[in-house]
This record gives sequence, structure tokens and C-alpha cells, in this order.
Amino acid sequence: MAIKKLFVLAAVPFVMGGFGFAVSKQAVAEQPTFLAQDSAQPNVQRKGRGDKFAQLGLSAEQQTRIQQIKQSSRTQMDTVLTAEQKQQLQAAKQQRQRPNLNLTEAQKARMKAIKESSKTQIDAVLTAEQKQKLQELKQQWQQNRQNRN
Repeated sequence: MAIKKLFVLAAVPFVMGGFGFAVSKQAVAEQPTFLAQDSAQPNVQRKGRGDKFAQLGLSAEQQTRIQQIKQSSRTQMDTVLTAEQKQQLQAAKQQRQRPNLNLTEAQKARMKAIKESSKTQIDAVLTAEQKQKLQELKQQWQQNRQNRN
């Protein structure tokens, strides 16, 4: 059970938009370029971490608000990690591996709270139809994940 919790918490960065929350200031400074590229094609289905929002038909205002929520969450999560954990996360990202950050229970609890807060804020941005579509997508992803295992 502890391994499952650790795996779930290790997945938090992926869910929150990848490793972006713990990258260097230079990479964060470059991020708006990527966001602008993403928003230029809002209905194009992309592979990877942006799929769930790309498939919801978000308005430009919704996209902007969700990007702000994600950035805020990344910033908050960054404050939870120690300098050593940030280095480990960066190294894992460069090697395209899952990080083993050895989070303390307090860090895990704080990360979970940040994730839940972000989810609540994003849900407030979505329409009822978009929320329903997101639930359907989550079920599909869960089933696909089970099928792979």
C-alpha cells in the first residue's frame, strides 16, 4: 500500500503538467512560448500530458485560467521540495525517468492538498458538459491503463 501511495504521489508532477513545476527559472521563463503554441491549436488532439484539456473544447479564457491554475500549483509544489529533491527531479526529467524523491509524509500531504486545490479550481472553470466529458475521458484512460497491465 505504501508503494502505491508513493507511486501516486510520484505521479503528481505528471498530472499537474509534467515536471514543469520544478525546473529552473530559465525553463519557466521559456514556458509562455510553449503555452502560446498550445493555445494556438486548442482543438488539436495532442499526445501526452495535455490531452484531457485539448479534448474538452476550452475557450481561450478557460485555457488561460487553467494555465494560470497549473502554474500556481507548480510554484506551490516547488516550495514543498528541498533543493536536493529539485535536483533529483531535474536529473530524472533529463534522463526521462520517474523520480524517486523520498518525500516525507508532510511533503506528501502538502502535495496532495495542492493537487486537490488545483482540481477544485479547474472544475470551477469548466462547464457541466466539459466536466462530464472529462469524467468520460478519465474512465477511458483508467480502462486503457488496466488493459496495458
